[in-house]
Amino acid sequence: MEKTYGIEAARAQLGEIADHARRTGQTVSLTRHNRPVAVIGPVGTVQPAAGVEVWLLLGNQEAWTCNLPAVPRRGDSLLIESTDGDEDFWTVVNVQWDVRPGEPPSVNVIAELTTEQ
Repeated sequence: MEKTYGIEAARAQLGEIADHARRTGQTVSLTRHNRPVAVIGPVGTVQPAAGVEVWLLLGNQEAWTCNLPAVPRRGDSLLIESTDGDEDFWTVVNVQWDVRPGEPPSVNVIAELTTEQ
């Protein structure tokens, strides 16, 4: 299978392209006017090019923003270092997307302190 497809040509073969990505672990680039616009690849291997800015809500602490390589899923573990140098593991318990008219969407990642590691 080819590594790149024009986006129009890929429409008819989308199922085959997705199956190929799942079976082989390879990604396939979709192009428009010979410029990449998207990729199809196995879940977990395709990451946003610039990361994702999220609001982290850790228990009852003040929320803060950070840039993660991808949106975490429920059950994922986050190792977070505090300002005093201590490290704690937090478990993602919810991911909330906030979509409001006239504003860019935001992602809230809600985590609880992990009691055992």
